Parts: sequence; structure tokens; C-alpha cells
Amino acid sequence: MKILVIGAGASGIMFAISRKRSHPKDEIVVLEHLDKPLKKILATGNGKCNLGNAGSIKDVYNDEFASLIVDKYDFHTQREFIESLNIKTKLIDNLLYPISESAITVRNALLKASEKAGIKIICNEEIDEYVVNDNYIEVFTKSSSYKCDKLVIASGGKSSPKLGSDGSIFNIFKEHRYQIENINPGLCPIYVKEKTKSLDGIRVKADVTLFKNDKKIFTESGEVLFKEHGLSGIVIFNISRIIARELDAKYKISIDLLPSVDAEDLGIFLSFNSPRVLLDSYLNPKLADYIYEKNLKSHTLINEIKGLKFTFDKLYGFEFSQVSVGGISLSNVKDNLESIKEKNVYFLGECLNVDAPCGGYNLMWAFASALHLADHM
Repeated sequence: MKILVIGAGASGIMFAISRKRSHPKDEIVVLEHLDKPLKKILATGNGKCNLGNAGSIKDVYNDEFASLIVDKYDFHTQREFIESLNIKTKLIDNLLYPISESAITVRNALLKASEKAGIKIICNEEIDEYVVNDNYIEVFTKSSSYKCDKLVIASGGKSSPKLGSDGSIFNIFKEHRYQIENINPGLCPIYVKEKTKSLDGIRVKADVTLFKNDKKIFTESGEVLFKEHGLSGIVIFNISRIIARELDAKYKISIDLLPSVDAEDLGIFLSFNSPRVLLDSYLNPKLADYIYEKNLKSHTLINEIKGLKFTFDKLYGFEFSQVSVGGISLSNVKDNLESIKEKNVYFLGECLNVDAPCGGYNLMWAFASALHLADHM
């Protein structure tokens, strides 16, 4: 059969390779609207390409639908497939990386495997529309048209638009009457209402708690990076995807600046020293100044150190996000990722309403959904 894939990203290319291996007679063409394929994967893991996570996936994904697919095509299955592409890998604290620690290695290996399999990748082809007919599907681009037996849409979401996921195809999905869950930036920095300019650039290892409408809903330990107008760092990124699902709620972020020091020990120190000495002894000088300028009383000073509060204002934009929160509703696809509305139309990866925290989980979903479809189309 002839299969047309929209999107030369991680899920689209992985699907094409896997499908071609099991069905070598299939003709597979991949359309990409950028000038080069696999641009987004080059930014994964800060250029080192975090390919996956060997840890548990329990409660990692926003929907059990995704968890079941990733559980079937789990870390070990994915690692074996990745290694079969001549990408040698290693584990660093449960995170899977190419031994080269270079995303370029991964991109080149995927492209070589595609070329060897006879997969045709056509760049600079932006999709305008597709039409599902009785016996075939026709895809129209700005410069051409293509006919196929089956259409696989792996177009990504809206995050990192310069790397390919600009979200323009969602207008086409709406015309085809798909239910689109609200799409917001995820795994991104956040703006806060408090002034943080004086703290810009400071990094701290902290315990961070998210409160939603005054109720604690999430806690994680990790690095926080203070920015001129807000907060960043992996733990903040993970909080952002939670906030993105209900932006209308009121959120507070509490940061324990000294997670390894008990409040009681701070109290004993304070009983023999002034507040200024306490702050200067334990904190970064800029953080010490920031808290000291609040003119706190001694009995609230320790609470501030162990729970520095910030009020969520808004998310940074899609250009700063690593993943989209939202997308095509999972109620619109069958277990094999085929559309319930249009026969022989399938969806992969980030264009669906699936997301996960930092740590390779989102790329694992891209790979797992690709391998699953290749086996169940």
C-alpha cells in the first residue's frame, strides 16, 4: 500500500522505519514543511538527546491511554529498536542518551535508516488540506498534491514553532470536525507577579510545592532558576504542564530554599544571631537581600526561607516550551490510533492530547505511538 506521513519529526520518521521493516513492499512518503527533517530532535536534552527513561511510567502521562501504549512498547523495547539503528546508548541516572551525547548522531542515524529503507522524505511541503475519498486519500500542499491509501499525521503540536511545530495544521483538524483540547505551552518557564529581577540568574536546589486554589496538588525536588520576570528550571517546567491544563485557577508556588536544613535548626541558629546573619550564613547573597528587604519578623523569617511564595501570572510562550499541553482528543482515535471519524487516517505523537514531565517521557510517547501504529495499521 502507499502511506503518506505528514511530519518528519521523531514519531513520523520512527513510524516509517518500523513499518518499512515489517512491510518492505509498502511505499512510504514523508512530507515536511520545513527545509530539513528532524530539526526538533536536535534540541532534545539540550542537544544531548534524552531518548528515554528507564524509570516507572506510573502516573507519568496525562492519560491512561498513552500509558498503556508506552507500557507495551516500553523502555527496553525502544532501546533495542534504537540500538538497531546503530545508535549506541548509555544510561545516566535512568535517562537514556546516545553514547556520543549528541542529538546530531541520532538525527543522522534516523535519516540513514530511512534512506536505506527506501523512505522518501520531501521537505518544504506545507499542507493546505486533505480529502478522504472512497478508495484513496488526497493531500494538497501549497505546491502539489499526493494520493495515498493511508494517511499518518505526525505533525506535532505548537511548541518550539521554529523547529517545526507551529500548530497551523490544527485549523485543518477543526475543519474536519475533530475535538481539540485547549492547547497551551508546557514544560516552559512561568511568569510570576512578584518582582524577581534582582534574582535573575540564581540557581537553587529546592523542594517546590504547587498550590491550586490554596490546596497542595504537587511537590517535587529539583533545581529552580530565577529569571528576570519569573521562574524556570526542570521542576518549574513540570509544574507548568499542570498549570496549563487549567489556566483559570489561582496558583501559588512555594520554594523551600534549604530542603536539607530543618526549620528547628534554623530556629536555634536564629536564637543566637540576628536575621541578617542567618540569611547571610545560609543563602545566596541576592536571595538574602531579597528576603531581608521584606522586613520580616523573626518568627516568620524561617517560614519564608522554608517556603518562599510566588504567585503564578502566566506561562511563557510556545517558543519557550518543550511540549504542547492539549491537542486532538484521545476520544477521537481508536486503540490503534486510527481516526474514529475518517477511515485510514491516523495520528501520532504530540498532535494528540498526550504529554508528560521532563526526562525523556515525551520522546518515549513519540516512539511508542510510532511503533504501535506500525504494528497495528
